[in-house]
Amino acid sequence: MPVLSLSGSMISPMLGIVTALGITQIISWGAIFYAISVLAAPIAADTGWSGTVVYGGFSITLLAGGLIARPVGRFIDRHGGRVTMTIGSGLAALGLALLGLAPNPVVYLAAWALIGVASRYTLYDAAFATLVEVAGHGARRAISGLTLFGGLASTVFWPLTHALEVAFGWRATLLGFAVSVLVVCGALHWLVLPAKAEAAAGTVATASGGPTDPEPLIPPARRRFAMALLALALALNSFVFTALSVHMIPVFVGLGFAAGAVVWIASLKGVFQTVGRLIELLFGQRIAPTSLGVIATGFLPLAFLALVPFGLSQAALIAFAVFYGLSNGLVTIVRGGLPLVLFGRAGYASLLATIAAPGLILTAAAPTVFAALVSATGPMVGLGLLFVLSLVSFAATVVLARADFR
Repeated sequence: MPVLSLSGSMISPMLGIVTALGITQIISWGAIFYAISVLAAPIAADTGWSGTVVYGGFSITLLAGGLIARPVGRFIDRHGGRVTMTIGSGLAALGLALLGLAPNPVVYLAAWALIGVASRYTLYDAAFATLVEVAGHGARRAISGLTLFGGLASTVFWPLTHALEVAFGWRATLLGFAVSVLVVCGALHWLVLPAKAEAAAGTVATASGGPTDPEPLIPPARRRFAMALLALALALNSFVFTALSVHMIPVFVGLGFAAGAVVWIASLKGVFQTVGRLIELLFGQRIAPTSLGVIATGFLPLAFLALVPFGLSQAALIAFAVFYGLSNGLVTIVRGGLPLVLFGRAGYASLLATIAAPGLILTAAAPTVFAALVSATGPMVGLGLLFVLSLVSFAATVVLARADFR
C-alpha cells in the first residue's frame, strides 16, 4: 500500500511524512514537556501539593525514559516506527489523562512515570528512527527539517496552555491534551507512516531519490569506544541544558540582573535555536556530521566564555543566550544524524537508545543537583561547574571527530 502524503498525492512522500511527524512532535513535546511549566503553579495552588511533588514528576519522566530506552529501541528496530509511535500516542494519552484526573501525589507521580515511558515511543528518537527506517542515510535533511517543527512546540503550547488553563482549569487542559495526542497524533502515526515492510522495501526512499547507504565510518571493533565518547558528549551537554532550562532565570537574577531583562533575553534562546536549525537545513550538507558535532557542542562553552569580556551586563547575557540557543538547536540534529553516519542504518533505534540512556538518567538529577549546588555555593560556582561540563562535552566530540578508527 502506498504511503500517503498529507496532500493525498505521491509527489513527495517524504514531505508528507516529515510534515505529519512535525505536527505530532509539536503536540507531543508541547503536551508532555512544556505544559507543566505553565500548569505547575495552578496544580500546586489547587491541590496543596509541594513544589517538590509537582516538579518531581519531570525528573521521574526523564528517569523512566532512561531506564526504558534500550528495550524501546529494540522494539522500534523490530516493529518499525508506525507501530511504535502509534503505541506511544496511546500511552502518552493515558498518562496525560491520569495526570489530569490524579486524586493524590502517588497517582500523579505514577502518571509521570508512564509519560516517561511513552516519551521514548513517540518523541525525537522514535521519529528520527522512523525517518532513517524510511530513507536510510538520506534521512539527514529530513531530520533537520523535523527539528524545525519541534522547535515550535514551546512557542505554541506555552500560550495555548495558559489560555486553556484560565478558561477551563488545569485538569480539563490535560484531559484535552490527552485527547489531542490520542486522536491527532495516533491517527497521523498510523495513517501516514509506512509499515516496516514498505520502508524496508525502499518504497519511500526510492520515491524521494534517497541515495544508497554508504559504509559506516566506525568499524565494528571500534564501535564501543566511539559510542562511549558520543554518549559522554551528549549526556553532559544534556545535563547543562536541563539545569539551565530550569534555573537560568533565578541564577541570573541572583547575579544581580533584573528579572524582566532576564526573561526577555532568555527567550532569545528559542529564537536562535530555530536559527541554528534553519542554517543547518540550508547549508548543513556542506558540513561533515562530525564537524557539525564539534560546532554544536563548541557553542555551549562559548556561551559561558561570552560572560567574561562583557562582565555582568545585558550584552553578556544576550551573547550567552545566542550561543546557548545555537548549541541547543544544532545538538538535536547531531543526536539524530551523527550516529547514522558513524554506525550505519542497521539497528539505528537501538544505537540511539544506548547512546541516549545515560544522558536521560543523568539529566533526571540535573535540576535537583544544580539547585543544591547553587544554594550551597552561589550562582557563580554553579555556572562554573556547567562551563567545565560543557568543555568536557566539547572535548569528547573533538576526539571523536579527529580519531582514526580505521
